[in-house]
Amino acid sequence: MPQGEHSQLAGAPHASSGAHAAQGHGGHHQYKLGDIPSPWLLFSNSLLVILVLVAFGYRTTRKLADIPRGWQNCGEMIVEAFVSFTRGVIGPGGEKYVPLVGTLFLFIYVSNLWGQLPIFHSPTANLSTTLALGLIVFLYVQFVGIRQRGLRGYLGHFWGPVPLAGILLFPVEVISELVKPFTLAMRLFGNIFGEDTVIIVLATLGVAVLPQIPILPLQLPILILSLLTTFVQALVFTLLTCIYIALQSHHEEHHSEAPVHATS
Repeated sequence: MPQGEHSQLAGAPHASSGAHAAQGHGGHHQYKLGDIPSPWLLFSNSLLVILVLVAFGYRTTRKLADIPRGWQNCGEMIVEAFVSFTRGVIGPGGEKYVPLVGTLFLFIYVSNLWGQLPIFHSPTANLSTTLALGLIVFLYVQFVGIRQRGLRGYLGHFWGPVPLAGILLFPVEVISELVKPFTLAMRLFGNIFGEDTVIIVLATLGVAVLPQIPILPLQLPILILSLLTTFVQALVFTLLTCIYIALQSHHEEHHSEAPVHATS
C-alpha cells in the first residue's frame, strides 16, 4: 500500500455516516484511528466516557429511597447483576470485587460504544488504553495473590508441588502470568479497532459508489451488529478478570479444605 493511502486510512475519523468518512479521506480530518492518536484525542474521549459514567452514578444515587424507582431502580439492577456475576464466577465472597469488575465493564462497554457516535473516537480502539486496563487487572490479581497466600506462598505457587519439576515449571508459569495483560489488551484492541475500521471503509465506499447522495449507510448492518459485539467484548474482558481473581483467591481455600476431606 502506498504511504499516502496508508496515512489516510490511519487518519480517518470514525463516523456513523459516509459524510464524516469522506471528510477524513479528503485530508481535512482532525481525528486519528490508529496505533497512536494524539494524546489529547485519547485523553479527551476517555475523559468524556468517565464523565458520562460519573453523571450516571450521581443520578442513580442522588435521591435514594427504600423503594427504588426510576434511575435508582436502574442502578440497583446493574449492581445486582454484577453481584450475581462475580459470585457465579469467583464464588462466595465474589461481591467484594464488584467495584473493580463493574467499573471495568462499564468503562469498556461505554468506550466501545463511544466510537459509534460521529466525530468521536473509541478509547478502546487504541492499544494504549487497552494495555493500561490489562496492567490494572494484572497488578490487582498479583495483589490478591500476595494478600491471600503471603509473599512466600505466592512465589511458591509458580514453583509447583514437586521441587525438581519446579526448575522447569517456574519460568513457564512466570512467563504465562506476564503474558496475561498483553493478551487482554490485544484481544480488546484488535476487535474494537477492526470493527471501527470496517465501518469507516464501508462508509467511505458508500460515498464512492453514489457521490451524489451524501449518505449511503452501507455501514448500517455493522453498526447494528456492533451493539452486540461491543457488549460481548466488555463481558469477555471482565469474565477473564474474574477468572484470574478466582485462580488466586481460591488457592488458600483449597489447601485449607484438603485435610478435612482427607480425614473425613
